[in-house]
Amino acid sequence: MSTEQNIVIPSEIPVMTLREVVLFPKAMMPLKIFEPRYRKMLEDSLQGNRMFAIVAERENIVQGETCEEPPFEVGTIGLVRVSKKHEDGTSFVLLQGLERVKINSIVREEPYRMIQVKPWPTRVDEQAEGVRDELSTELQRNHDLGGGVTQQMLEYLNPLDDDVSFVDLTIFSICEDYFRKQAMLEVQSLAKRGKMIIDDLILENKRLSLLREALGNPDDDQSDRN
Repeated sequence: MSTEQNIVIPSEIPVMTLREVVLFPKAMMPLKIFEPRYRKMLEDSLQGNRMFAIVAERENIVQGETCEEPPFEVGTIGLVRVSKKHEDGTSFVLLQGLERVKINSIVREEPYRMIQVKPWPTRVDEQAEGVRDELSTELQRNHDLGGGVTQQMLEYLNPLDDDVSFVDLTIFSICEDYFRKQAMLEVQSLAKRGKMIIDDLILENKRLSLLREALGNPDDDQSDRN
């Protein structure tokens, strides 16, 4: 497997299985490495290709399943951009997502988990046309309504010229429900993935609009006083 940056991704790779953590391609994720198994994993990764996967842990256990920390089937390969080791043996890592992958199997558990993966690429088709414009509109509306979308987020997202990255980094930045975020990560269709986050924003924007109407628009009050 290889990415757009021509970085070759191996079919077998170390993995961190974490609760309520979902990484998307292109996103930057800070991590504190403190468990002995992950210290060893990081050490080996830094001596090799500097890559490992991030996969969210499922809370539900499938009948007959024996492994601890059961992973979701889809995760993201990350590249270590920064690694700083502290005196106590822990490390700070800045990981950048590279590519979605689907787990074929767990290869081993010791000294850390290794998984066999296959690519899980995004599908871009005619249905994806207009997704970016609609998403941009809802992001701006959320900002104008005083929602969670900040001016800093808009300045970060709007210049992106890649529609896939625009959708993915929007989800990574604003989706707080990790089950929902994981569901979006698993969707291969850009049109469907984009619609999921657009629908979420539309609902939130309606809630904010109704709240503003109920409380009264502060800007209108200011105008009346003037």
